[in-house]
Amino acid sequence: MAPVPDEQIIKLHTAENGHVWYSVGIGPPINSELIGDAFLNSAVISGMGVTVRILGLPQNAELITALYLRRHKREVHAVEVAGLNVLHSQDELTDPVAVLRRMRAVDISSASGGWHTLSVHDYPTYAMLARMLRTNFVFDEPAKAYFQIHPVRKAAQFIPTLSDPDTAKLLTTIVDPRWFVDRRAPDRTGKLELYLGLTPHVQKRVADSTVILHKHREFRCASVLAAWKTKSPEEVDLHEPANFLYRICAKNKDKALGDLRASQAFVRYLRYNWLDALNSRKGVHDGIFVPSMFFKTPAECAAYEMHMAAQED
Repeated sequence: MAPVPDEQIIKLHTAENGHVWYSVGIGPPINSELIGDAFLNSAVISGMGVTVRILGLPQNAELITALYLRRHKREVHAVEVAGLNVLHSQDELTDPVAVLRRMRAVDISSASGGWHTLSVHDYPTYAMLARMLRTNFVFDEPAKAYFQIHPVRKAAQFIPTLSDPDTAKLLTTIVDPRWFVDRRAPDRTGKLELYLGLTPHVQKRVADSTVILHKHREFRCASVLAAWKTKSPEEVDLHEPANFLYRICAKNKDKALGDLRASQAFVRYLRYNWLDALNSRKGVHDGIFVPSMFFKTPAECAAYEMHMAAQED
């Protein structure tokens, strides 16, 4: 299928005050002066052949989920999303005009956070994010329902000490692992780990109960730990294959370093399973996540494969 030319694409962005800005084709950015629901009922995006582009940001989550449902009903032709990494700086987020103009010149591949068509695998993340933003991140029944259909949920629940609410919050913090791909070294996870504050300095602050956390990376680092470390090491059977994160932790005498190495492993585990699910096609398994390349022992591999097989729909 030939790509839709930029002249036929409507670009959307939600400003800090909730107003939806748009640009039709190569036209100028326009403030609709309408909030999400009202804008969706306007004439701007009416028509069966409309292709919409929008950045996958928290303030756009409501629009994205609503547009996906319209696409599912064939009320729009396609919804395409890209990541925050298409912007040159965080400062541009405060300027809807700059955001819409930057969206015209995205030269990043879809595998690295560029434009890709919103799919059934993307929808649960945005739906869960939109719901949790409405409830101040309360993990209520609708949020639980979205988490249950999230592409990484069954792999995440291989970890017996997993906290579903904290994992859901972590997933909505990351939103899409493709945003953090290093184009020079796609297999590296350094960009994602840095974003989540998984560095020795930050982890040491998180481990220190006398330190008051105040930076975004400190809170993100703490949220990774909260997602998997819900028990003290004394309460965990280190011989259980699924407790691989606690075994990583136990190898380090320094508690903060042990937590860091285990949290990094947890994020890598989520990332590769997530990418694997995002790239899955009906009847085809490309194998981005290969257990034998991640786990250290045959027992861990076997336990993982048994868990995933049991989770198949």
